[in-house]
Amino acid sequence: MGLQTRVLLATSIAVILSIALSCAKNRAQLDYRELLPILRQNNLNRTDDPQLRDVAKIEEADANLYGPLAGTTIYLESPSPTFDSGGVRPRYWMRVEDITTADMASKRASEYIAVGTYERVDKAYPHADTSKTSVRLWAIARGKRVYALTTDASLLTYITLSKNLRKSISMLPET
Repeated sequence: MGLQTRVLLATSIAVILSIALSCAKNRAQLDYRELLPILRQNNLNRTDDPQLRDVAKIEEADANLYGPLAGTTIYLESPSPTFDSGGVRPRYWMRVEDITTADMASKRASEYIAVGTYERVDKAYPHADTSKTSVRLWAIARGKRVYALTTDASLLTYITLSKNLRKSISMLPET
């Protein structure tokens, strides 16, 4: 193989990798500005997941089974305990995904906490016991967009905050 062919091959590979990485980055990008007023209203802050817990990885693995066009997992935390959280600062992971069709988004939302969910997720992410790591609360489809909420503490499934958050998100316009 001549030098010119090697240079052309190396350049082609570099271009293909660059495009692939660009697409991967763009796929992870998702505009979720519609949530910002709702998060403020519910006194939830978007922060980096402090311990890079398995919950976010579990959510990503499960989402990949549905082939979203774009998606992100947002770590949400209350700056202080709520009146009904027993002294615990509420913390949640919200998965936001854009799916190809409204029907597929509805399917994704309905299967988020359906019978067999933890078995499906265990297959997608075998590195953790998902039923002990991730406590799924709800998922809502608004057109082609899915919002799904999970936590790692079952106590936080009973407090008013998660219910208020669900109610606010269910009133968003469909995309």
